[in-house]
Amino acid sequence: MRERLTVLFTAVPQSGSQYEHMRAALADCPEPGTVLNWLRNSHSARLLTNLLATGRPLTHDDLDATADNRSAAMTAEYLRGLLMAYRVLPERDELTARITRHLDRVATRHPDHALLLRSYVRWSLLPRARRHQRLRGGGTKHRIRWAYIRINTAADFLTAMAARGLPIGQITQHDVDGWLAAKPQTRYEARDFVVWAHRRHHTRALVIPHRRKADPVGLDEDSHWDLLHQCLTDTALPLEVRAAGSILLLFGQHLTRIAALATTALTTTDGTSCLTLNHTPIPLPDSLARLLCDLAARPAPTGWAANTPSAWLFPGHLPGAHLSSAVLGRRLAANHIPNRPARTTALIALAQDLPPAILGPMLGLHPITAAQWRRRASTDWTTYLQARLQNRNRGSRIT
Repeated sequence: MRERLTVLFTAVPQSGSQYEHMRAALADCPEPGTVLNWLRNSHSARLLTNLLATGRPLTHDDLDATADNRSAAMTAEYLRGLLMAYRVLPERDELTARITRHLDRVATRHPDHALLLRSYVRWSLLPRARRHQRLRGGGTKHRIRWAYIRINTAADFLTAMAARGLPIGQITQHDVDGWLAAKPQTRYEARDFVVWAHRRHHTRALVIPHRRKADPVGLDEDSHWDLLHQCLTDTALPLEVRAAGSILLLFGQHLTRIAALATTALTTTDGTSCLTLNHTPIPLPDSLARLLCDLAARPAPTGWAANTPSAWLFPGHLPGAHLSSAVLGRRLAANHIPNRPARTTALIALAQDLPPAILGPMLGLHPITAAQWRRRASTDWTTYLQARLQNRNRGSRIT
């Protein structure tokens, strides 16, 4: 391993370079076989070798320049995570950088609409994405994907209207309805762009309805509490599954936010352990407090992640990175803990007891979302009365 590292860093000075900390950390890895396999077989190691061969100081722009396709972009992002963890590259606003880079690609493909798309992203998408990240935290991948979808849909909408010879100011509701009818499920996301364009006086008042979402299906109450009891008491389950499942079943947190919980979110004051999911410390039951304290105190994972100190309750396999929500979801599913039904039941249970003004800030929910959960949790006799009337008309009774 040391011989391979010497060859890798031949093109850079032996001391005082930006790679000095990385070279020392890799050389001291407690599992040299992991580093050796990475050096031999990884696309990201080959990319690093090519970048080092230039003899120039490495920058984020150099990595961005290599991401000319999906596979290359994944390799570059993997290497970027390593280099930031080993302090070769400084931290950057990845949310802004990724959205801006995608905008540049879309603008290159649609030069006639580039000015409008750039204004939409600069004055609407980016500020909301940053605000969401600042206020609610969690991973950036979900918010980046949210922006990608809206940029792509806006470009498709403008291109389709231009193909009909319609500049944006001449688009009518009839044109919008015809465009929606072709692929309604994928085109409803254009609503965000159309609303922004009207507010900026680029277009008429056009209506694109919100995409219909099926009502979330929850667990029955007994199953929900049985799963929570299992997570809190069953030592046969992996520790991270028990902890993540308990947070999911008790607080209804999205997996992207659970996976990104920092160790600083767990605090103890006057003998009471609290978990901060948004800005409000939430006192924990003793059983859950012990579980999360055990999770935070467990030994650092081996392999890649052992090279840097972990700031996450759920550390990932990459140094300095937390576990991805996709991996966490698969681990929960493998232990028969359903993500969406569990989250639905937990939020309904909380919304029955807490008003939206408290529920939202406590869990990091948008005020509108908190109000929707409150309405969903409220007792509604409309369905019952309608079912009773239908059965009476059919000559049967319902009690």
